Amino acid sequence: MRQNRRRVLLMILACLLAGIGVGAVVWWFSFAHITLRVATGPLGSDGQKFFAAFVRTVADAHPRVRLKLMPTADSEANAKALVAGEADLAVVRSDMLTSTEAQTIAILRRQVVGLVVPPHTPIEKVRELSGKTIGLVQGAEGDAPILDQILAYYQIPADKVQRVVLAPGEIGPAIRQKRVAAMFALGPAGPGPLADVVTAVAKAGKGTLSILEIEAAEAIAQRFPLLESVDIPAGAFGTAPLRPEDSVTTLSVTLRLVARASMPNYAAGEVARLLFVTKAKLAPTFPQVGSIEVPDTTVGAALPFHPGAAAYYNGDQTSLLEQFEDYFYLGAILISIIGSGFAWMMSVWRRALSQDQEQLLRLLAIVQEVPTADLDTLKALDKEVEAIHARAVERVAHEAIEPEQFQVVSQVVTEVRQVIDKHRTTQR
Repeated sequence: MRQNRRRVLLMILACLLAGIGVGAVVWWFSFAHITLRVATGPLGSDGQKFFAAFVRTVADAHPRVRLKLMPTADSEANAKALVAGEADLAVVRSDMLTSTEAQTIAILRRQVVGLVVPPHTPIEKVRELSGKTIGLVQGAEGDAPILDQILAYYQIPADKVQRVVLAPGEIGPAIRQKRVAAMFALGPAGPGPLADVVTAVAKAGKGTLSILEIEAAEAIAQRFPLLESVDIPAGAFGTAPLRPEDSVTTLSVTLRLVARASMPNYAAGEVARLLFVTKAKLAPTFPQVGSIEVPDTTVGAALPFHPGAAAYYNGDQTSLLEQFEDYFYLGAILISIIGSGFAWMMSVWRRALSQDQEQLLRLLAIVQEVPTADLDTLKALDKEVEAIHARAVERVAHEAIEPEQFQVVSQVVTEVRQVIDKHRTTQR
């Protein structure tokens, strides 16, 4: 029994050690090489084009974190795919981040609000939009809630502003026919959708257009934390003439790369690192990468950031080798615990086995004591022999000793009893 159990324990220990070794190898080749699904938005969108170029650029470096693109309908669909677990990363606009499941990796682009007023239009303040018709760009339905928040802050009732959705080619005619008093659009402070609207309005009207300043931008941003106050610099949309002529205070939202909160810190930090080391390579063919920003990693930021990305930005990122060393250290502790437990169990069994040997030696000693014992002593020795036999029965019942060992003990007990009985007979 002792040898069989020892073999079993040795096999268990060997299997545990082998499991730890295999686990380390699997960790290195699977956890260290992760494929992440990225919800990018529709084909041809800025997010999809950027990540397609990004994946091509980093592929030659054989990164341990690989990206698989998942085109979706829009930014809202990206957020839903992330929350549902269908994507690991997503390109989502900040005002559409309503779940704490999404944590920021990086800011890809900042989009500013533009209330573009045609030349010779007597509108200088946001409040003066009451009773007017505002044009919105077709396909940008997600922009309307931001317009609602601005009008609500200025206490302009929704039914006091008419809205017309215009295709890009319809903006010019609508301005010339004075069907709209202003255009509302979002885009970067540079080439993009807002710049296209500014160009269309400028061509349709003769004179200098204006972009309304949102004087209460800071207060609106405090009321709606997913919006931020920002300035559009003079000449952001053209320099001959300057569009706008002076710096304009407005609101902005950010296009962010967000990850699931459950993403390992190493993977999130590696994605952040790849983004910023790739910027220079992509800039010649994809100038928009210059807009990539580090998110606000301060405690209490309006939008949560991923701790793995924050560790990279703060210079605290743990390398893959350091993580492997941590796991190796934990494995060593585990092996030490297993070894200590094994040694303890072996010592317990040795004590139990030594007790069995002591019982046999005691039976032999009883045989030697019998010839000189009186009747009272013989009675005590007989009870002791019975106790030894009962203990042996209990141990074989619990499989603490082999049946063969029990038979040896039983045989010795029988012989000792015969000696005691024979001597008791001669005493009477």
